[in-house]
Amino acid sequence: MSSALMGSMPDAWREWQAPVYNATEDRKIGWLNEACQEGNSWQQGQRGFDDWSKALDIFAGTYSDKNALQYRSQFTGNRLKTNIRVTVAGLSAIRPWSGYTASDAFKKEALMMNLTTRSLYLANHWDLSIKEALWWASVTGGGFVRPVFRRDMAGQGHGSIQFDTCGWPNVLPVQLPSNGDLNRAYAVTYLDEKPIWEAHGIFRDFQDRLKPTSSKYWYSNQIRKASQANAERRFWTNPFKKREQSDSAKLLIPIRYTRINDLAINTTGKTIYMGEEGASWAYEVPSFGAEIPTGTDRDGHPTYRKAEIPDCRLYPYGRMMISSENCVMYDGPDFNWHGELDLILFSLERYPWEPMGFSMVHDGWGFQKAIDGLDRGNLDKANADMDRPLAYNMNAVGKREANQVDLMQPRQRIAFDGDAVDRPFTQIAPDDVYKISPESLALKDKFEQGMDYTLQTRDVVELAKARALGKGIDQLEALISASGPLVKEMSHGMEKPICQLANQVKYLVLQYMDTSQLIPFITESGAAHVFDYNPSELTPSHLPGELTTDANGQPVGSPTTRINRARWFARNLPFVCTPHSIHEIHQIQHILMKMQMKQRGAPIPWADIMEAASFEDVKRPTGSTIQERFFSETEEQIEFQMRLAKAAQGLGIDIGQLMGAGGAGKKPEGRPPSGQTSPKMEQKGDGRPVISESG
Repeated sequence: MSSALMGSMPDAWREWQAPVYNATEDRKIGWLNEACQEGNSWQQGQRGFDDWSKALDIFAGTYSDKNALQYRSQFTGNRLKTNIRVTVAGLSAIRPWSGYTASDAFKKEALMMNLTTRSLYLANHWDLSIKEALWWASVTGGGFVRPVFRRDMAGQGHGSIQFDTCGWPNVLPVQLPSNGDLNRAYAVTYLDEKPIWEAHGIFRDFQDRLKPTSSKYWYSNQIRKASQANAERRFWTNPFKKREQSDSAKLLIPIRYTRINDLAINTTGKTIYMGEEGASWAYEVPSFGAEIPTGTDRDGHPTYRKAEIPDCRLYPYGRMMISSENCVMYDGPDFNWHGELDLILFSLERYPWEPMGFSMVHDGWGFQKAIDGLDRGNLDKANADMDRPLAYNMNAVGKREANQVDLMQPRQRIAFDGDAVDRPFTQIAPDDVYKISPESLALKDKFEQGMDYTLQTRDVVELAKARALGKGIDQLEALISASGPLVKEMSHGMEKPICQLANQVKYLVLQYMDTSQLIPFITESGAAHVFDYNPSELTPSHLPGELTTDANGQPVGSPTTRINRARWFARNLPFVCTPHSIHEIHQIQHILMKMQMKQRGAPIPWADIMEAASFEDVKRPTGSTIQERFFSETEEQIEFQMRLAKAAQGLGIDIGQLMGAGGAGKKPEGRPPSGQTSPKMEQKGDGRPVISESG
């Protein structure tokens, strides 16, 4: 375990460690370059790496058979691309989230967070960013969403929470554990490229050292070429002016963000201030063994304890190094309070032994090649049939005249010596050679069905159909029954990254957004309670159990830092994603099952069904199990009916009409109440609770 001011580390077993924060810049850049090289080597060692080039060619429509003769067809219907587009479109049609829950003490805070994030979701089109991540996953085996708080272009104003996206070519891990959890990797580098003006605007002190370059560390060659070509089209100079390939490097400046799980502790004997002064991510780190305050006693005297290792970590929420190829622009604490890697992975086909996963091209490529082979062969036959190869009698027709012959040209005239030959041209091959056999068309159909089944395209389509309005129960059940297990698995696999996203967004809201930004998203009735901590921030002023005043009644501050108070507050607003609730079709299936079970007498509370149907502001009955909540809800219903019956009796109103059992002027069923005794609860033979007033 390294200390804060450890000098050079000559031991070979320590060479993997990131240089300490006061190391020279050259040493830091050398380590960062080696980390990128190691990440590149890891990428190229994954079995899904070879899919990248093929996938890009498929989406660009540029892949071809390099061994084919020039005159042979290179046609492709690109059914695989269409299958992938359908899958991505279906899986990205998700429901806006609102799954923050809390105990009764934090109900209004949970409502505030649900309303806020839902509004941000719709306003910033987060669903499109998730769709972009799925596009990356379909090509590179994994797509990443990076939630960031970004201010406007001038660096002023409130800003907003936005989602950046990238694929595996942009992410270089170092010492990744066997389960592929990037949060447990020692270091992860996110590769980015910014236009010159933007990079110089963000890192003003490094403008003279931030220069465009064609780095070998940034992306793979294929991805970077596509990125540079896109930037070149948007370049401010003449877009029609030809430029050399190497000039593309002059358009973008490479920037890399390296997050490190640095376990360094402060052993200097003095407190170290970490981060930029006044920044929300800045904090102080005591030295190991130093006396740190824990608050005050009832007499107002400060209390202390010895600082332990968790108190003395220099980077308790991660270390961030921002660099280019020849300079380090930032080296300090990571900016975000959530303390996690801000790269959320979405995968469509990932296995425990394949951390990178596979692209959708991996299994569909063989089918596409087979379909293209049949299409191209049949197209070659059709083209040859319209302009068949012919043999000619050289004694009757010259070579020049023969080359000018076009059997499709109207009113064409050809001169030949009729005495020398009967027919100047003859077919080389019989007619059967040019016939397209039904067997080839049937085989193509089999391959298309095989591709559709392998990629589960038709089932994914049903995800979108389930969101259509006006569907009857029979139609919905038909759609649900058509949804196969693989599609359910893909849908279920998106729930974990959605939960990770929602939890990180929660911290970004608390860290970067103030009350003036949140008030438009919430109801005024809950605003006073939510914001009673501090008008300018959302974190509580004190934690439970901490003294807010001394013995003289004077206010005292909290011994807990704002970051830790915010983290405590955020932990009390967990995000819960109901299984199979991301996509409408699976949620409908879940709701229908609950309703059927309830109709058959299962003890399921209505509150659970309404929550599954995404009703807002549902009062959750007390109880830690479904049965306990059912009994609690039933008791509340009985109590409500009894209060209603008593009120109706006092007003002389028929209880049946008041409950909506019968319309105006309609005689209620059953014997009218006598009103001679106080209302009491009875139970019918079928278990229904009723109110009785008869003697």
